[in-house]
Amino acid sequence: MEALTMTLSIVFVISVGLYIYTFTPSGKRWTGEVEDVQE
Repeated sequence: MEALTMTLSIVFVISVGLYIYTFTPSGKRWTGEVEDVQE
């Protein structure tokens, strides 16, 4: 049970992180998806 809970927690954190990185300008800058936007 503990291993499953830990795994789900990690997946949740990664999902939230990817969501933030995908839909925020700073996240896009970190991932290098937006290189021409330097406002």
